[in-house]
Amino acid sequence: MPQHERRHEEQDKLSFASFGFFLLLIGVIWVINPNLFQEVVDFFKDLTLERKIFLNIPFPSPEHTYWHTEVYTAIARFCFAFGLFQIFILVLRVFFRDPVDKVAGTFSGLVFWLGVGFASNLLAARTIDWPGFIGWFIVFIGLSIVVRSLLVLLFEVALRKG
Repeated sequence: MPQHERRHEEQDKLSFASFGFFLLLIGVIWVINPNLFQEVVDFFKDLTLERKIFLNIPFPSPEHTYWHTEVYTAIARFCFAFGLFQIFILVLRVFFRDPVDKVAGTFSGLVFWLGVGFASNLLAARTIDWPGFIGWFIVFIGLSIVVRSLLVLLFEVALRKG
């Protein structure tokens, strides 16, 4: 089998492993939190469009932000666990010498998942409220995009010079 075909097959295996862990983690979170289904239903029932966050645009927000700590804690645990798994996938991508865009994408995913886990943990601990969580969520989306773009750019420049 040619090298480029073997490398493509390895990338698919890592993507499948990541997806499989994603599903496994969702299942484990549901199992260790027996009331989570009802808590999630209660969370969605509590959502309203009455709050105005920016420029009088209605945004879904729980009417009682601090009632849903079990949901926020489950989200934080999921994000931390998936973020830590991304470290493992990142090491494998470097070991298998995957293309720079795959490595950068995994690293930016790591930044996103650990960041959202951090924000969810703050929300569960009542350190921030719902609009603060949404702000952090947007920050980590932007940060992960910037990190991925910069890593790809820096590696491409380094490869051209080397």
